[in-house]
Amino acid sequence: MERKVVNLRNAREIGLLFDASDTDVTAQVNLFAESLRKERKKIFMLGYYNFPKPAINLHFPYFNRKNVTWYYEPNGLLVEEFIARKFDILISAHIEENLPLEYISTMSQSTFRVGQYDKNKTYAYDFMIDLKGEKDLRKLMDQVKYYIEMV
Repeated sequence: MERKVVNLRNAREIGLLFDASDTDVTAQVNLFAESLRKERKKIFMLGYYNFPKPAINLHFPYFNRKNVTWYYEPNGLLVEEFIARKFDILISAHIEENLPLEYISTMSQSTFRVGQYDKNKTYAYDFMIDLKGEKDLRKLMDQVKYYIEMV
């Protein structure tokens, strides 16, 4: 897969990966997705619900712990379709280490993969945002948007 930098202005399709286990995180990611939709971007969301039982009130595609192998590789049709989709930009909107989401980012056919800085995760992202130790998802999403508007 050829990787290249894509700015927000030129992006048509954006993938959003996130941990859907926390309702506050889900609400923040939904607001972020809506802000991108207002800019006429087609948004594809995929959440990871870190529980074995299906979620009751999630209104977007997600996979759960039952779709993850013992070595944290996610599987299933939704995951396979998300990995295969050639997004212009893939944004990993999660703060804590999340191996299933990192696997998807690593395997993604997206042109430009963006996530939080971790010197040990260069295989998963093409561009990383350093929050300097802060664990603030809103700041990560604000910084992602700021930088992908500039490139």
